[in-house]
Amino acid sequence: MRGMRRKDREVTDLEQLQDILDQCQVLRVGGQDEEGMFIVPVNFGYVLDDGKLTLYFHSAHQGRKADAFQKGGSVAFEMDCGFELKPAQAACSFSCAYSSIMGNGVIRLVQDPEEKVLGLNRVMAQLTGREWDFPEAAVKQTAVFAIEADHWTGKANRKD
Repeated sequence: MRGMRRKDREVTDLEQLQDILDQCQVLRVGGQDEEGMFIVPVNFGYVLDDGKLTLYFHSAHQGRKADAFQKGGSVAFEMDCGFELKPAQAACSFSCAYSSIMGNGVIRLVQDPEEKVLGLNRVMAQLTGREWDFPEAAVKQTAVFAIEADHWTGKANRKD
C-alpha cells in the first residue's frame, strides 16, 4: 500500500484519531456496482476497540446503495472535519486547516438484531451525543451496514 506523502500531517496517536472520529458528522463510502463506481455520504457511528475500527450506517433495504452493499466486498471511506481556509498573500500559497480519516475495508449487512441496535445507537450517539430506544418494527425495516476497516489513516493540517 502506498504511504502518505506528507508524513508531517499524519495522525497516528489513537486518542487523536478518536477525536477526529468524534468530530466528523458525515462518512463518504465509495463502492462499485454494475453501473460503475459511486460515492455516498451517510451519517455514521463507530466502535473503536483496541485500534480496530468498525463503522456503522443505516439505509433502506432497496436502492443502488443497498443493493451494492448487501453483496459485501471491499469499499473505501473518507470523513473530514474542521475545515478552515488559511489565506495567504499569493493565490497558490493558500491552504486549509482540516482533519480527516481515510481507509478501506469490507462491508457487510448486519443481520444480528442486537448488533443492528448497537449500530443504530452508535449512529445516533455520533449525531446527538446519546443513545436511544428503537421500536422493534423500525429495527426490522432498517438496513444497517458495518465496515470492518482493514486499513485506515488520519491526517491533519492544524490551524497554526
